[in-house]
Amino acid sequence: MGGAFHHAAIALAQTIGFSLEERRIVLDLLKGVTTRGQSVDELHAAVLARLGRRDFRWPEFDRWQAFFAECWKFPPLWDELKKAPAPRSAPQARDAYQEQKLYLLLHWLQSLETTRAQSRLALARYAQRGVRAEIARQGDGAPCPVCDPMNGRQVADNAHDLPPFHPGCRCLVLGISATGPSPAARRRRPAVRIDTPARRNGRRAAR
Repeated sequence: MGGAFHHAAIALAQTIGFSLEERRIVLDLLKGVTTRGQSVDELHAAVLARLGRRDFRWPEFDRWQAFFAECWKFPPLWDELKKAPAPRSAPQARDAYQEQKLYLLLHWLQSLETTRAQSRLALARYAQRGVRAEIARQGDGAPCPVCDPMNGRQVADNAHDLPPFHPGCRCLVLGISATGPSPAARRRRPAVRIDTPARRNGRRAAR
């Protein structure tokens, strides 16, 4: 696939449980789904049809799962991934967990390519129009210890900290109305330092 989908390829390479050929299949399916403007639901169905479910290791997932557990708050896409089923759990429970974990991985891969690219394009357009931009949380309002403090935070046209901020992140970059602060900015909490897994490891998340 050449240089395309570079960020997704790096993130997928960090998982354990997919062969090189299977990773190529996942990236090809990701490219096709993204080109057609389809959602992660179609990608998930296509990957399951080609590769089936499996129990794979994902170190990035493990770090974030531990972080959210420590905060006692899990974002929406993590609702069914708060704790791995016990070895003697019913097969249906293990299958459901594996499928949701795969869904989260595919959502992360797609977001690394689409959400981040769209954010950079949006920032460029806003900068040309002299419009300020901010991070805006999307979803049903369920708490997220990472995204809540980011909600309503202004970003510049040369900002590097753009969504997605974690697997399952649904934040976007939106323009700020000239008439006043957006609802996101009015709901914004005081800025705090979030001790995320990336910071704990002394590095930033992959860009």
